Amino acid sequence: MFNILPQPVSILLNKDKKGFTLHAGTTISPFSFTDDFISFVRKKFNKKVRVHEDTGEERSIILKLDDSVEQEEGYTLKCENRRVFITAKTESGLFYGLQTLKQLLLQTDGKIPYTEIVDYPRFSYRGYMLDCGRYFYTVDEIKRIVDLMALHKLNVLHWHLTEDQGWRVEIKKYPLLTEKGSMRSHTNFNHKPHGGYYTQDDVKEIVAYCHERKIKVIPEYDIPGHSVSAISCYPYLSCLDRDLEVATHWGVKHDILCAGKESTYQFVFDVLDELMELFPDKIIHIGGDEAVKMRWKHCPHCQKAIKDNGLKNEDDLQMFFMGKVNEYLKSKGFSSVMWSYDRIENSENLSPDIAWTVCGMGDDKALVENEIKRGRKLINTHCYPYYFDFPYGWNTLKMVCEDDGALTENDEETLGIEAQMWTEYVPNMKRLEFLTFPRLGAMAENAWAEKGYGSFATFLHKSSDYFKLLDVYKVGYAPIKKACPSFVYKHASSIWFKRRVFHWEGLHNLIDDKKAIKEAEKIKKGLNK
Repeated sequence: MFNILPQPVSILLNKDKKGFTLHAGTTISPFSFTDDFISFVRKKFNKKVRVHEDTGEERSIILKLDDSVEQEEGYTLKCENRRVFITAKTESGLFYGLQTLKQLLLQTDGKIPYTEIVDYPRFSYRGYMLDCGRYFYTVDEIKRIVDLMALHKLNVLHWHLTEDQGWRVEIKKYPLLTEKGSMRSHTNFNHKPHGGYYTQDDVKEIVAYCHERKIKVIPEYDIPGHSVSAISCYPYLSCLDRDLEVATHWGVKHDILCAGKESTYQFVFDVLDELMELFPDKIIHIGGDEAVKMRWKHCPHCQKAIKDNGLKNEDDLQMFFMGKVNEYLKSKGFSSVMWSYDRIENSENLSPDIAWTVCGMGDDKALVENEIKRGRKLINTHCYPYYFDFPYGWNTLKMVCEDDGALTENDEETLGIEAQMWTEYVPNMKRLEFLTFPRLGAMAENAWAEKGYGSFATFLHKSSDYFKLLDVYKVGYAPIKKACPSFVYKHASSIWFKRRVFHWEGLHNLIDDKKAIKEAEKIKKGLNK
């Protein structure tokens, strides 16, 4: 039996019938996405597959769209009589069939026996979040990540583009966002400046590259918190018009966008207008996490907004803020996603048509079930085990393998799964690949294979063939011993990570908060005169 990852719904072999052998004269049907497969064959087998319409000849790989295939992303694959037939309802299904065919060829050295495969995904949302706000990754590096996502049949790139530590996307109406906001004076790893941003042409190039690989792109514009890079460029966006520098270290910042000024909303809408032109998949992640209300409590503009809109407190004000942004996006034909990191006590004030990426409150079953009843769509991004920036000592490969994937017992109540790659401690591709793989393989199996299939034992059984597949792409993955660390390595990696996370930002916030309160009092006195 083949060790396909993620596991197909069914595989049937018959060694008494003729299968398929890869030859120098092999042809493939003409679809725009076949270059990826042709490149794989050339790289591994040193053979050139030609693009050609089916002429009835042997040694053909025939791709066919067929509306009779029920599942939107499903496919059937049959190797018989020296041909391969892949049939699907959509081009996505055909593309996924080719990813499976790669593994069949690799495990048989190009000589596949008679095989029938029926396959379709468990969840419709299978994502990977890449944080480019802390560390900038080049266009070519993102394309490599996208290629590896496609290999695992993932279909959503959640692209985190704005952060306290860096603004990464060109907004033509606000040029300072990239001229100044994309650079920080130093990072946690060294005292060298770090920065970079994507031009709008870069973004279009990456989006097109993703679409060719059947991956949607959801940009994240993180508001109202995590906005120091924007405030450093345009101080009026903050409650106190403060002059700030782009943040240098990880940690929750207390300076966030002011929710009481119309100028803030105008800025947000202007940015969204340009983002909507760049991201045609019509979904934007609007952040919403870790928005400390310290400034809002003392801001006369925010307090006036609470009073004028009949709100109870600053938490209600955030729901009001996110609701206005959501309504603006809806008016343009877009939908919103936001984080649900903390328990949201007043979520009844938040429109249920905003989907949640669920990370911190996944264990709160009552809250999850209540939001599902309200009609909210939920994506499993739970910190444990799907934060892949965490060391293997915190989120072991075994933990990923043994996660059910669904947030409740009913699969239909979970939109899908998304792995998270926050990059404050992941400064380069070498570190990213080591932390992502093999955990992404286990996550992909949870998201694609039938409920109840996955286990640590089954993954270990497949791991040798899986690593051979990654070797073709020269992926710098963690070996099993490091992905499932011993007691000593587990605690050593944990100490390393905690040492990185430790900093004096908390003390700085305490001192800065007192300074901000004095500034707020001055503003109040000025308004009262």
